[in-house]
Amino acid sequence: MSFSEHSKDESGFGPELKIWTEWHAAVVGLSLVAVLAGLPIVFFAAAALVSFSVLILQFRRRWTPSGRFGSANAITLIRLTGVSLLLSLAGQKSGGIGAVALLLLALDGIDGWVARRWNLSSEFGEFFDKEVDAFFLLALCLLLYEDRCVGSWVLIPGLLRYLFVSYLKFAGTRETKEQRSRLGCWSYCLMMLSLISTFFVPEAIYVPLILVMTSVLCASFADTLRWMHRPAGMSQGAE
Repeated sequence: MSFSEHSKDESGFGPELKIWTEWHAAVVGLSLVAVLAGLPIVFFAAAALVSFSVLILQFRRRWTPSGRFGSANAITLIRLTGVSLLLSLAGQKSGGIGAVALLLLALDGIDGWVARRWNLSSEFGEFFDKEVDAFFLLALCLLLYEDRCVGSWVLIPGLLRYLFVSYLKFAGTRETKEQRSRLGCWSYCLMMLSLISTFFVPEAIYVPLILVMTSVLCASFADTLRWMHRPAGMSQGAE
């Protein structure tokens, strides 16, 4: 996952996607609080699915350049469904669940390749893919917290995306979207692998891994904030 995309707030349906992203962050945050307060974890999955359904329906016929949903978005939808199924298996920590999580992570690269290969790339597809990535990360963090594999601090990396969206809404920055960053992409992938490692390796190994990658992911977001608050007139390439 990349923590950025091209700025399109001035044209297309960028503003509509921005509004949905803010609404989605609120839904995810409130449903997470409800689960932490005692509601079953499936409530979190159901709330997120309703929110994603709104996204898909709101932008119907604008999913791809041709207007069709497209195979790339279909792969992303399969990933979303798979993540929801993982949440329904909370408390059943096993290598099989870890293998499914690895498969879902692998599909993350495939949908992007399919979109580029068959000219299916769209702003909707970018947002859909990115938000499913963020949901996948938070879902894994919540699973580990619910299974008591890791302390409550494991929720921090999963919440970063949603806190970032809230920050953009209220901070009034010049930029409304993140810059494209190799650090962001690699830190996300390695963060996911460190979380999935809990299904295969001892605690003495996966806890330090998750701690290190949480620090790296936080650094990636901090770097993005630094870029967004760069002095006026300084181009991205100047950095």
